[in-house]
Amino acid sequence: MTSTRDIALAPLSRSDAERLLPSLSTGRLSLERRVLRARCLKYLESFDVAWAELNEVLPQIRDPLLAARVRVDLVHLAYYLVRGGEVDRLHALAEAQAASDPLMLAELRLGRSINETAANMVNDALRDARWAEDALAAAPRGRGRDLVTTRVQRQLAHLLSHSGDYLAAQTAAEATVRSAARVGDPWEAAWATYTAGFVHWYAGRNDRAIEELARAEAALRSYGSSVWRYTLLCLARAKLERGELADGDRLARQSATGAPEDQAHIALLRGEAEVAERILKRAPKGFPADEHFRDFVRGIVRGQRGDPRGAVRLLDEAAKEFESRGMAHWALGAAIHSAYWRERLTRGAGAARASHIARDIATRGGEGFAYYLPEVAAWLGRAAERDPGAHEVARLLRTRADAALRRAKTDADASVGASALDEATFHLRALGLTWRELGILRVMETLSREGAHLDRATLAGRLSVSPNTLRVHLTRIRAKLDVGDRRGDEVVLEAALAHTPPG
Repeated sequence: MTSTRDIALAPLSRSDAERLLPSLSTGRLSLERRVLRARCLKYLESFDVAWAELNEVLPQIRDPLLAARVRVDLVHLAYYLVRGGEVDRLHALAEAQAASDPLMLAELRLGRSINETAANMVNDALRDARWAEDALAAAPRGRGRDLVTTRVQRQLAHLLSHSGDYLAAQTAAEATVRSAARVGDPWEAAWATYTAGFVHWYAGRNDRAIEELARAEAALRSYGSSVWRYTLLCLARAKLERGELADGDRLARQSATGAPEDQAHIALLRGEAEVAERILKRAPKGFPADEHFRDFVRGIVRGQRGDPRGAVRLLDEAAKEFESRGMAHWALGAAIHSAYWRERLTRGAGAARASHIARDIATRGGEGFAYYLPEVAAWLGRAAERDPGAHEVARLLRTRADAALRRAKTDADASVGASALDEATFHLRALGLTWRELGILRVMETLSREGAHLDRATLAGRLSVSPNTLRVHLTRIRAKLDVGDRRGDEVVLEAALAHTPPG
């Protein structure tokens, strides 16, 4: 019979946490049961509660291996709670204690790798993920090893995609799917499917990416988790890159996630450079690691807003920074966009680089690049297509990009227009507004821009709903925005737009 201590020490899956938590929520709890309860809460995404409980119980633990277990979980929680500054201390204390347990040592190295990824230290993150993989070689066979293997391979798949090693990323994604199948946890299986989609997306295989990401989204939807929301965002961007503007825009809003640079890139894919510029200008100062991505998008915006020289400067600086961190996927993307804008400054200046870049993509096993914009891909394809070493990938880029541009033009529902609500979407979704309620606010905003009075008869007619149905929707929106019984529906729109980041 497995003891409580053994269960508390072992790797857990989400289904384990769902099964165990009800029995750990009542009565007097031993230290082992308190640790186990906190770990279950972590897997159910109650990160703050889990962090507080593990920190509270840690000083009382005398068992070195149990103390190591707590510190390993705290290292993982540090990623979700943006407490990267505490990782080195926790890692140093746990490493010696965990040395006798290969599975725990692998989880510890994995936790540090995940935190290094958050800081865009991809070279360091890859080193630690490889060390985790090595530690697993000494672990006994069984479900615990399969579970940790799934997570280590998933991390490797993401890191190798960032580093532009698309062939190795594909191998790691396939290993993730195989080991997740052995674990038998639906959550891990769905996350593995997302990983396969992510790897295809980074490599530029958008059709396969959309297929896998759509499957993952359907499997993760019932969990309503952060992974589900991010899967929606990736699916949205892949669809937008394929020219499916209306569907991509809808999915992006539904996800209610993404950093300012993600939202700005989505605006660029919709053809709204002015919205992208506004989002980036109003974004609060991020972590230093965030600013490299923001400068990348700022460079693209500069070019589209008539400053190709400024675009080249920002993009070249971003490419150097990404290269120094081992982020070749992003360095390639910045180099491609820089070449695109160089070509607009001096005829032939960018085209001279196109063949070299396209050959590099092909050598890495890719068919696309970072922050894919169809017009840039079409240009790269045309510029590099005559080079025998780049012909195949150049032809793929041009063909797919031309198809995306045609699809975007004929997408009758695609034109969503520049909207201040774009920047408030994340906050409004966090307040609990549904997509339908956001749609009502969008129509209200449109009427306001047209100078029309926001009377309910006009609004109901524009929405094709009865006045009664509209009244119910507005009552719910008022409650969520906390405007109560204040007169006039203008206050509803004002309250919604108040959630836009200040200029």
